Amino acid sequence: MRKNVVLAVVVSACLLGILYAAWSFDLVGRLSDYGQLVETMRGDGLWSPLVCIGVQFLQVVIFVIPGEITQIAAGYVFGAWLGFVYSLVGIALGSMFDFWFARLVGRPVVERIMGRERLQRIDELLRSRKGRSALFVLFLIPGMPKDAMSYGAGLTQLGMGEFVVVSGLARTPALLFSTLMGSQLYERDYSAMIITAVIGVAVAGGFYWYQRKYSFV
Repeated sequence: MRKNVVLAVVVSACLLGILYAAWSFDLVGRLSDYGQLVETMRGDGLWSPLVCIGVQFLQVVIFVIPGEITQIAAGYVFGAWLGFVYSLVGIALGSMFDFWFARLVGRPVVERIMGRERLQRIDELLRSRKGRSALFVLFLIPGMPKDAMSYGAGLTQLGMGEFVVVSGLARTPALLFSTLMGSQLYERDYSAMIITAVIGVAVAGGFYWYQRKYSFV
């Protein structure tokens, strides 16, 4: 019990430190600005990929930062596939942090982050017979608050490994779409961008229809 309290204090201190740094250095503004974001990710040697991973981690933890911008920037700087890999690593680490943080600090803190009604709805879905399928669909549908839901998932009976695998697989299509768009933007292949965008809009429309029909959120 004492160990869990210590861990909760340490993780909470880490989160407060991240939030303080975000406020002090205006990270939300910097990471929401595409031009600054691209320059931030560029660098020499190992630092550039590590910065990309760190940016994706911060975007998941501080979920008000638009994820699509950071992912497109990763594709622009590193190309579609490396941008995808670096982004996926950072997102997985951020999701694990959110999940672990929620499990350590408990429901009252998470309710302040997400809101009581949304958290209750996620609880109901994940307790159902199709809970894992619902989680997959929630993370698959474009526009869902995926990063906030990572906190909510930490309050369920899911194991962290299972959560990371399910959410990671569900995030993959949209993430690959974003890094591909970034890569095409770098190459100024506007015809390919238009085709990719049309396909993305069509797929997103299908998911929104599925969401409305089955009322997942």
